[in-house]
Amino acid sequence: MIFIPFHIYAFTPFHWIFMLLGGILYFVISLFIAKYIHKDALKRGIKNSEFWLLIGFILNLIGLLLYVFVRKNYEQRT
Repeated sequence: MIFIPFHIYAFTPFHWIFMLLGGILYFVISLFIAKYIHKDALKRGIKNSEFWLLIGFILNLIGLLLYVFVRKNYEQRT
């Protein structure tokens, strides 16, 4: 007898719906974080604000934390 350590599991329609909703939610949160970072970078006069937009979109919360620590080096314009 051959031992198979992993059970073959079939996804039900509910699994696919939850995965789709989770992916959409992750995408929307990434968009909001990237929009906030880009708007704040423009307000502070950071020249590479598009770079920070991409960092915020790709890295999500880690990118936001990184930006919050780096933006202290720039002064806010009014």
